[in-house]
Amino acid sequence: MKRIKKYFRKMSSQCLPVPTMEEVTQPPDTQIQSLPNEIVYKILLYSDCPDIVSFGATCKRFWELIEDNEILWRKKIKSILPPVMYDTVYKHCNGEWLSMVKGFHKVKKLIYAEILAMSPKFYWKCNDVTLEDVGPFFNIALSDNVSYYYVIFILQDLIAKGNAQIEKKCPKKPFTMTEMYYAKVVLRYLIHAFLALKWVRAHKRNELLPEIVVNFFLQWIDTVNLYSDTEMEKSLSDLADKVKVIINRQKPELATKTIEECCSQQLVDEKIVFKTIAMAIYQIPHMAITNTTSLDTLNIVKVLKLRCSDLIIVGIIYQSVAKRFGVHSELISFPYHLFLEWVDTTDVTRPLVYTIDLDTGDMKPKRRCPFSGTQTSKLNKYCPDSLLKYIYTAFQVTMGAIKNWNTQNAVFLLDFVGNSNNQINRYRNFLPYLFDYMDDHALETPLDITYLDYSHMELIKTIAYLDPPLEPFYTKEVVAKGHASNVKYAVGMICYHKKLEYVGIIRDWDLRCNPKLAKRTESELNLEYSKDQPFYYLVAADQSARYVAQENLVEIIHPTRLYHLEDAVAREFSHFDGFCYVPNDEKKAEYPDEAPIAALYRNRSYYRQ
Repeated sequence: MKRIKKYFRKMSSQCLPVPTMEEVTQPPDTQIQSLPNEIVYKILLYSDCPDIVSFGATCKRFWELIEDNEILWRKKIKSILPPVMYDTVYKHCNGEWLSMVKGFHKVKKLIYAEILAMSPKFYWKCNDVTLEDVGPFFNIALSDNVSYYYVIFILQDLIAKGNAQIEKKCPKKPFTMTEMYYAKVVLRYLIHAFLALKWVRAHKRNELLPEIVVNFFLQWIDTVNLYSDTEMEKSLSDLADKVKVIINRQKPELATKTIEECCSQQLVDEKIVFKTIAMAIYQIPHMAITNTTSLDTLNIVKVLKLRCSDLIIVGIIYQSVAKRFGVHSELISFPYHLFLEWVDTTDVTRPLVYTIDLDTGDMKPKRRCPFSGTQTSKLNKYCPDSLLKYIYTAFQVTMGAIKNWNTQNAVFLLDFVGNSNNQINRYRNFLPYLFDYMDDHALETPLDITYLDYSHMELIKTIAYLDPPLEPFYTKEVVAKGHASNVKYAVGMICYHKKLEYVGIIRDWDLRCNPKLAKRTESELNLEYSKDQPFYYLVAADQSARYVAQENLVEIIHPTRLYHLEDAVAREFSHFDGFCYVPNDEKKAEYPDEAPIAALYRNRSYYRQ
């Protein structure tokens, strides 16, 4: 009403004819119903799928517009899915793009609902989340051929969006640290089940080449990302083409020959091939060799792009590129030793064995062990299982005491291959079952994570529910702890140990020293107030668990986010707000009075700037 009166006053001041009440309230002629379908279509291209559906529900005309417009839905799903998945959907959707969009959003809604339900369900569980606990996710993922990849993509996207929102200090469910933690747990089991199938299938088909093994290791430990075998093969093929160009400069008569022709006709000397590979790796441009075995130095695609490699990858690149020229070499690995061996058969009566120095690319005659009864070259053969264990050992040596999702997933690899002493091993029957029951159809059908064949779906479903639960569902008693007046610091705050000089995040506190944890106290540091004072459970900067007396702690006035500790506290905290870690709903139920204490220190920190 105020707007109408203001409008009348404006018209009167301009001495213009005053419109009637009907003219003022009548909608303008440029309403959306008057727009042609082509313009409405252009607008919908920039709208989200749920908004498009809601728009279509407003009237019959718009519903018919969006329901029959398969071009619109094809473009929308293309903008949602990664290219590799879009190509799969394009191949199998039969033009029913709207149904594919509905299917994707249905899966997404179910996944978000299950993720949000996990913290209330498992926060009070003393045991880790097991394979049986994520059964609902397997049910959703195996509902049809494309849902397995849908679930993986949705969870990975949730983690990526969560990281972005936490960085801005304004996350909302399901994009908090807690939901990201459970998303990583589910991803672990989904991807590991698929990789178990991939490993056994490639093993039985003799397809476990060194490059496949190292990419398998990357896929196993870094489940937040997908490492494409196709992209890796393309990088190696590009390097082989580069080697071919260098050979053509030395022998112009081979310029018209392909790599396969040079290989089949033996037009290139094998020693020249190895020397040319060394030139392409180490000199054009220079390759930096490191003893650090990490996600970056084990990634063949990234190594060939950034020119920084681990010795393992150098040996794999040598072996793979040489094979493309028909030159046979053996990448041989032991638990703590790896080398690349080549036999020069130019003189058939006296073959010479060489090893390639992976630091420099030099070829060196191999010395024979004087205690060996036979030639070494006849004893040592490439073994994918040994190479996988060698990569695992090198990675764990590099990571040391660091505990994150990658190192934890690497430990699960020991469970899978049968080298673990873990009493609760969820993967212990994966290999025996798959080796025994994988039939010819599953072996011959291409294995594609973006579109699973029914035989592969059945195998994954079986191993996911292969074992009955091994442990009861233990839960801890929920007791709300009101903040006592003598407890100085709040849960989630970042404090500093005055004597031992380390930083840590407070997870819990006791009003006085817990007798069961007396050995973990710092009584040897001559506590001024003995053990009759509040004690705090901390995660220290070195990722160790500490039990600290209050008198030894001091608040950090201007704390910073401790990225490397967030995996350890994600089950209890939602995000870092710029001063402390904010407890999630379950943690708040346990410690309901911590927010005012943290706010007090936050305000003090603000005024000390």
